[in-house]
Amino acid sequence: AKLDVFCYALNPAGPGVGWETSGWHEDGGKGPHRLWRDRVAEHCTLLDLSQVRDIEAAAAINQRRMHMIFNIQGYTQGERNEIFALQPSPIQVSYKGFVGTLGADYITHMISDSTVAPPEYQAHFVEKMLYMPWTYVVNDYRQQHSEFRVLQDDKPIEREEYGLPAEATVIYCNFNQQYKIDAPTLKAWVQVLRQVPGSIMWLLRFGTSNAAEVTLRNEAVRMGLDDPERIVFTDTVPRRIHLHVKSLADVFLDTPQYNGHGTATDALWAGIPLVTFPVRKMASRAAASFVYASAGEGRTTLVRTMRDMVDVGVRLGKKKNHQIMQNLRRDLYKGRFTSPMWDTQRWVLGFQNMLRMLWESYRHQAETELPPDRVNEEPINRMHVILADSIPATPA
Repeated sequence: AKLDVFCYALNPAGPGVGWETSGWHEDGGKGPHRLWRDRVAEHCTLLDLSQVRDIEAAAAINQRRMHMIFNIQGYTQGERNEIFALQPSPIQVSYKGFVGTLGADYITHMISDSTVAPPEYQAHFVEKMLYMPWTYVVNDYRQQHSEFRVLQDDKPIEREEYGLPAEATVIYCNFNQQYKIDAPTLKAWVQVLRQVPGSIMWLLRFGTSNAAEVTLRNEAVRMGLDDPERIVFTDTVPRRIHLHVKSLADVFLDTPQYNGHGTATDALWAGIPLVTFPVRKMASRAAASFVYASAGEGRTTLVRTMRDMVDVGVRLGKKKNHQIMQNLRRDLYKGRFTSPMWDTQRWVLGFQNMLRMLWESYRHQAETELPPDRVNEEPINRMHVILADSIPATPA
């Protein structure tokens, strides 16, 4: 049965922050926003609402009798939640952009899974939970990055080419932005480094200021790190090779209060075991969802306390446990082609089935509670779905 997908550009097109160093310019100089918009337009009806007022945008959506709309921004830059507040559709769903409840009664549902937001957490959400099997996040790594081993310029990618010390015994990493690094997390990383001689912590450099680098290194020394240079910052690399460069790392140590999301899935696809400590909020449980869905190594790298996080990080870094590390990486590589985390088609089919069940449930309720002239009689196999994102418009 067919689902008709409509995507609305809610903000003007722009090159995107940091696109010059992201590698997107290698694909025509458009910047990531325009490239993303072009890809979306190939597969659905893309309409521009970036130049109209919220009330006009809501009216345009309502006139098309959209069965359900998806808010994949939440409270992030460029959001236009006022459109949703006008309730242009009977079913309004929050997905992915904001990792938590929107606290708004005009958002009826949220896409989730039983790891990132267990059923017992429902009382903390205004939205009704729609549970996806395995993980709530969809990706297309298998389509975009199907190669198993990549050479750059016919040579293996080497540490020194990207600012990493060749002599490091173990490279721990975290590719999140620095605002996710709190004091307990940094302290845990320092404890790991102190117990694994010759190891380093690899972080990425964002922006032009070195203030975060100086602060983190100074604080790490205050916490007992013997050498601030054991925290290594490198620049981002072109998008076409970034996963292969990241695969130089050995272990990804997550930020428990606000997990890696895209960075965590990057690490898992690159074959890097990810150690994460899920706590009692959605933003801190996402990486656990990814680990659970990506391979059979969750028993080793999902931990319950910060002390456990340190212990597992240290054990994975010890030379005597090298075979354990290799087994974890083997499981992750194998999981690229077998695990549900990377099976896009499987995820999409499950998502479509869930939407059909959601609409059937709404129709049944509408037919019992509303007058006949207010019930939408369109057949279910022509259900309309809108993905309401800040997909930028193409200039005229």
